[in-house]
Amino acid sequence: MVDPSPASFFTQTNALLRKNLTFQKRNVKTNILLILFPLILSVLLISLQSLVNHQLTQPESKCGCVCRDNSTTCNDSDKLCGVQYSDQTQMAACAIPQPHEWPPLFQLPPVYCKENVSCAFNMLFTSDNQSFAQNVSDNMFPIESYPDDIDIMASLPSNVLGSDAMPGANNFLEPAFTSDRPIFYLQTQCPRYNFGYSFPYQIPGNASEKVEVRCGQVINFWRNSSSDIDTELYKGNQRGKSEGRINDIVSAFDFLNSNEDGLNVTVWYNSTRKVGLLRIPRSVNLISNAYLKFLLGPDTKMLFEFVKEIPKPETPIRLEVASLLSGLFFTWVVLLLFPVILTSLVYEKQQKLRIMMKMHGLGDGPYWMISYGYFLALSVIYILCFVTFGSVFGLKFFTLNDYSIQFIFYFIYINLQISMAFLLSSFYSNVKTATVSSYIGVFGTGLLGSQFFQHFIQVSSFASKLYQ
Repeated sequence: MVDPSPASFFTQTNALLRKNLTFQKRNVKTNILLILFPLILSVLLISLQSLVNHQLTQPESKCGCVCRDNSTTCNDSDKLCGVQYSDQTQMAACAIPQPHEWPPLFQLPPVYCKENVSCAFNMLFTSDNQSFAQNVSDNMFPIESYPDDIDIMASLPSNVLGSDAMPGANNFLEPAFTSDRPIFYLQTQCPRYNFGYSFPYQIPGNASEKVEVRCGQVINFWRNSSSDIDTELYKGNQRGKSEGRINDIVSAFDFLNSNEDGLNVTVWYNSTRKVGLLRIPRSVNLISNAYLKFLLGPDTKMLFEFVKEIPKPETPIRLEVASLLSGLFFTWVVLLLFPVILTSLVYEKQQKLRIMMKMHGLGDGPYWMISYGYFLALSVIYILCFVTFGSVFGLKFFTLNDYSIQFIFYFIYINLQISMAFLLSSFYSNVKTATVSSYIGVFGTGLLGSQFFQHFIQVSSFASKLYQ
């Protein structure tokens, strides 16, 4: 006799599980390919890494060397290596036991000035005490000062120098001395005809070059508040100007509550660059010098002699492909499960399978529990393969991060991904629409995270003073 009462929760769960397993047997090739996709990806990355490593082991990517006896070939023990035997590419791999000393420079905005005419730069300042700020700012730049013709390099730190050449990632080489842009010595007055001059300069490992030096006139402007400075800097920003040009503001200072008893200053600087150094120390030294001159007289000076990089051993040029691809690529890989989950749920809705199962007595609880458990198991296997294959092949994206933290992150993420797929499945009734929308979401959210939200995570404060 047939029992007319509804099937138990366990019976419904068991039946649905058997149905899912039977369905997956028909798609065993698709499931295997999905699980092995991380292996395929890891093999491709390792192959690409091997190709890159092979290229970087060529002599063109190593520190330049010559034989002691000037012969064409010799053993490594008979070679002399160094920057003096290297080109610009090879220098990055050379040992530099005594880095070169460079005069400290101001970061100037790109200069648009006519030939033989002094270029004017503006400096903004504000304070609670205008007269105090005016007196200190007047001591920042000399009225008239020129480098010593006898020993130009030794006299450069005594002057306030600036360049619109962007600094590099380190101080082994100063782009201001290697570019075709002039170096400006900043002062409050410049000669009417700013012809400037050039002097020969020997850059380590390079031939002697001519360095052009010109006068740059700095004009101080008072502003009523820091908000006014923020507004003016933003209006002069390259992104904020319709013509796409940058303003001529060299720096900005807020003296706040500074007085004869103490110095408390906010310095605006350009931090919009994602790579490379920032020329901030010269601004700090300049304002400190001006304050000392205000207190102790014009002869007082705290000289900022030079900046230099720390010594470094010979370092082979390396390129980590997995790190170069950054988190965006790996984010897309993890997100690839989302379209699979969503389309599977929408497929059952489109083919009326969900309704038919409900007509046969299947409740909502067993259906969602088995579906969730199946997708969770699939996601866990996928992520385990992803991390395992990446670690076995030595991808630093996985090996340099603690596995317990990775496990917690991935486990929370795949649960959120399954829950989101369950939620969105109620809005779709067509598999093609769900597939297209889900893949657009995969690529769109990855790009949005890397190009937009990443900056909010990395920047420690929204109150940074930015201008360009």
